[in-house]
Amino acid sequence: MDLGPPRLRWSFSRLALRSPHHARIRERIDFVRRFFPELDGVTVRVGLARKPGVLGWGSLDPGRPAIWIRPRRLEYFTIAHELTHLLQARGLVPRGERACDLWTLARSPLVVDVPPAYLRLPRELRRRRRLDAAEATLLSASARRAIEARARGDRRYLANFEREVQAALAAPRRPALAPAAARA
Repeated sequence: MDLGPPRLRWSFSRLALRSPHHARIRERIDFVRRFFPELDGVTVRVGLARKPGVLGWGSLDPGRPAIWIRPRRLEYFTIAHELTHLLQARGLVPRGERACDLWTLARSPLVVDVPPAYLRLPRELRRRRRLDAAEATLLSASARRAIEARARGDRRYLANFEREVQAALAAPRRPALAPAAARA
């Protein structure tokens, strides 16, 4: 029976603590972390990514879990992607950026607010700054199916995911049904 103090969820760098965006950073990372029960009991160091062109960074050292994020471009997907790197460091997710994107998409449509950067998606989806709920749900469900296919031994699960999304977006959308009175 351990009666010691509970472990902190986050340890912020001085720069992150002094950031005028600290409250928003905290709110967003707390929301996303709920989808990562594997990190319960783990204190994650949070810093700010300052290198131009880098939206985030996740440590691959399982002994020192840390993420660095850009406070002005703080999408849920970016945070979830960096937390997925921490799972990669623990051997819970296959290595590589494309696998990281796929496992991040599979977490929940609620963390899929922007398109993933490393998977090949149709141009019209890649160019979107934000995804709507239907697009997030499509990507998340397709990612889960791809991960299930990998578990069954399919080595082309990433390419199959990309083809499935392409086909789903290319399919003609059915118009909404008109109200019964208008059809009569």
